[in-house]
Amino acid sequence: MRLLTCAAIMAIVSGGGAALAAEQTVAVVHSASAGYSRTTKHTIIVRATVDLPNSCWSKPRFKAPERGVQPDADGVVAIAVVVDSSEGPGVMCSMIFRQGVSVPSLYWTNYPTNGLKAVRVIGAGTPALATIARTDSGRP
Repeated sequence: MRLLTCAAIMAIVSGGGAALAAEQTVAVVHSASAGYSRTTKHTIIVRATVDLPNSCWSKPRFKAPERGVQPDADGVVAIAVVVDSSEGPGVMCSMIFRQGVSVPSLYWTNYPTNGLKAVRVIGAGTPALATIARTDSGRP
């Protein structure tokens, strides 16, 4: 009997069926901005605000483009915003909707030097296009 009780407690404690944190693309990007840094040479600062739909989504961040990426025909490079998500079977997430959460700025140093005019900040549902300004405004 003790053996069965211990096994049941271990299944509960170990989170039987709980999902591990996985990286997901954020759903909604509200705003985005991009501009050359005023203080650091050869750096573009990209900023954005996003929505986080529940408490299982955390740590929004930019997924920097690969080194050597080239802009498309319109001079645009896509940059995704991802979050850590622990959603899954057996996981309870409180429905705390967080709107307009600031994503930590991306200091992009290995950007393409020819033809880059804007960045498209990608969310799963709504992307935002940010034309690269001569200087960073300090806000998304």
